[in-house]
Amino acid sequence: MRELLRNRTFCRLLAGRLVTNAGDSIYYVAALWLVHDLAQSTLYTGIASFLVMAPGMLQFAVGPLVDDVEVRWALVVTQAIQGLLVLTIPAAEWLGVLSVELVLVVIPLASLVNLVTYPAQSSALPRAVDRENLPTANAVFNTAHEGVNMTFNAVGGILVGMAAVGAVGAFLVDAATFGVAILLFVGLTLPERRSGTDVDSDGAASVETATTDGGADPSDENSEGDGSESVGERVRRYTGDFRDGIAYLRGTAFVPVLLPQVFISFATGMLLAILPAFAAMRGGSGLYGVLLSALAAGALVGSVLSARLDGVPYGYLMLGGTALTGLAWIGAALSTWTPAVVAFFALAIVYSGGNSVLFDTLVQTVVPEAKLGRVTSAMTTLQGTATPFGSLVGGAAAAVVGPVPLVIAVGVANLLGTLYFALSASLRTLPAVRDVEYGDDRIEQFRSGP
Repeated sequence: MRELLRNRTFCRLLAGRLVTNAGDSIYYVAALWLVHDLAQSTLYTGIASFLVMAPGMLQFAVGPLVDDVEVRWALVVTQAIQGLLVLTIPAAEWLGVLSVELVLVVIPLASLVNLVTYPAQSSALPRAVDRENLPTANAVFNTAHEGVNMTFNAVGGILVGMAAVGAVGAFLVDAATFGVAILLFVGLTLPERRSGTDVDSDGAASVETATTDGGADPSDENSEGDGSESVGERVRRYTGDFRDGIAYLRGTAFVPVLLPQVFISFATGMLLAILPAFAAMRGGSGLYGVLLSALAAGALVGSVLSARLDGVPYGYLMLGGTALTGLAWIGAALSTWTPAVVAFFALAIVYSGGNSVLFDTLVQTVVPEAKLGRVTSAMTTLQGTATPFGSLVGGAAAAVVGPVPLVIAVGVANLLGTLYFALSASLRTLPAVRDVEYGDDRIEQFRSGP
């Protein structure tokens, strides 16, 4: 770790990561709260949440673009464009022409540009540090990401709740973070890309294709390309991989196990859409940011606990986890005491955070390596698509019945999932992740299906 901290390039990348994470958190909180404030309708916040997340479904096509540009200027240009887009909101307010329609135009444009930022940062990391320090560098990046999200979700809520700042003022703060990021990235120096993996004279690893933060390894037959792949070719290959992944999943135990995961993603989208209205009922804009931080904190706690839960039979873990989640969401909906609401929000996401780690481990253990990329891609697509569309449905439904009944409905649906697991003996008796990892005879319980 000390060696990393003495690496100026790494420190500059890390600082840029922290600043961009902070800006993204403030932007998301301010954007959804501003839409809620202007429209006073969960229908519009649902549309806004969808527009924030929907561009993420195009993330798979960004790789070839990132590989073909110089990383430093990709980061500088994207930060500048996002900063200008964000500044249109306070400019429109100053000119007296601010409208919810303008905000809904700016939101997807900023999200589209942001698709380049994190892959570009990830592609720079292996070129900035020694290969032996890369796992630690990734851990630092990921930990910083979660910590900043928790902190600045709350900060964003505080900013939009301050009379002297408000949602529009929070956009000015957000624009300032883009300015700081530009200053950090413009001075970034990286070794030249080389074929394969080398170590330059400074001892920094230099690779042609990024392999961090979920990027593809060029030696993997399921790699997402070598940088020369066009976007059209990427789309065709991705579509074929998705079909192959779905074909493998059919008839395995992963299908009934995955369905609740897709539902959780859909429900998360619903809750994100109604969260501004729910927070307004329970405590205002400040509570909105705190609730987002509680969700991030709960997911982080679940991830940490996952290491202690790999010995619990997976069937019983799903049964207990969905029951805990359902009761927590109902508790959050019915509570009026603010600390209890925050605690229930955090508790409701703990199982999801822990299960995501354990489920990934199961997939990596059970699925043959030759098919792992395709299967993972199919699962990620199903879950990633569910969240933004959940926002659309949640916003529309809450416009009719209100946010509280919708939170209760999410809780009841999780309890129905508990009943589903309880009634299925084949799912209820699925082995512990640790047993699957070290006992190959139990892998067939997943491959053969329920």
